[in-house]
Amino acid sequence: MMNFHQFALENRIAFVTYKLPDLEEVTTLVQWKTEPIALANLMELEGKSGFVFAPFNIESHHPIRLIEPDLVIKGNNIDESLFTIFNDDLVKVKPSTTNVVCSPSETSRELYLAKVDEFRNKINPGRLDKLVLSRISIESKPTSFNPSLLLQELQRSYPDAFVFMIHIADAGLWIGASPEPLLQIKDDVVSTVSLAGTRLYNGKSIDIEWGAKELEEQEIVTRYIDRILESFQIKQYSRQGPQTKLAGAVEHLLTRFTFSLDALQGKIVELIDAIHPTPSVCGLPKDEALEIILKSEEHDREYYTGFLGTFNIEKQYALFVNLRCMRVGVDQLIYFLGAGITAGSDPEKEWEETNSKKRTLMSIVETLN
Repeated sequence: MMNFHQFALENRIAFVTYKLPDLEEVTTLVQWKTEPIALANLMELEGKSGFVFAPFNIESHHPIRLIEPDLVIKGNNIDESLFTIFNDDLVKVKPSTTNVVCSPSETSRELYLAKVDEFRNKINPGRLDKLVLSRISIESKPTSFNPSLLLQELQRSYPDAFVFMIHIADAGLWIGASPEPLLQIKDDVVSTVSLAGTRLYNGKSIDIEWGAKELEEQEIVTRYIDRILESFQIKQYSRQGPQTKLAGAVEHLLTRFTFSLDALQGKIVELIDAIHPTPSVCGLPKDEALEIILKSEEHDREYYTGFLGTFNIEKQYALFVNLRCMRVGVDQLIYFLGAGITAGSDPEKEWEETNSKKRTLMSIVETLN
């Protein structure tokens, strides 16, 4: 698989290699005869099937992309004779004029702390309950950096995460290990989660009670999911949690919701549209929080805190929020990080939370070197 990834990157072939939580087998989807289509809004996904890669801000200049695979590979082995077939049909993808992948600016510690204060002062319980502030951290890419090895190590280190590497020429190369499902549908059962509240994992903290700030953050998001399901007239659903979920160097609080697919009455895309972006990456109320974020953050989140995953492949869906991720540049590793801000936030603790999330990926990069 390593040789294939290198070949695909050199030839600007669109692909995604991913592993679903708690499964060992990886799957690779390859599209080389045509470019992945670009969609302007989520409703354009109706009736389509493939692997979706959606940005944080659907109305941004970053389109929703859909890989409609010409080839599906199960496992890590690929017959290298296929490279000849790729070359025969290869579409040489030219850089897009509308979505140029460029190097963003790094967020300084001083700026982030000031923005936490700014966001905290905007919180007005009952009117604006939560905001999520993101930042960018940039590291030099080691000369020996190998994305395939990083992907393999992420699969081994985070068996209960959605681990992925996706490459679309004009969206870039992204690698991550997300702990947060957006929406899953399997065997006619739908599930989604509220994931909010973060603390450092020290090996023993799973037995320690959570603090008031984290419990409040989790409750805000859980109530939000409740309201969405009620708006879809979904009355019969199961709610489990909150429970502690380990994700690398940090733990989160998670509540899981499950219900019958029949209860959704075919409104799958509408539900995705209602949930995204989730309060765990945006805030509440969603529209007001999104407006504040877009005005306040000095960088472009791109596909960070968007979502990705299989969409209507054999009538199943496995969509995850794009968290714990990096974009791989020519000579840089660009880490996208964030933390939920409430009235009880401590700026220093929020900064440290983002550092802890960065270590999920960075510690493995350092190990590989």
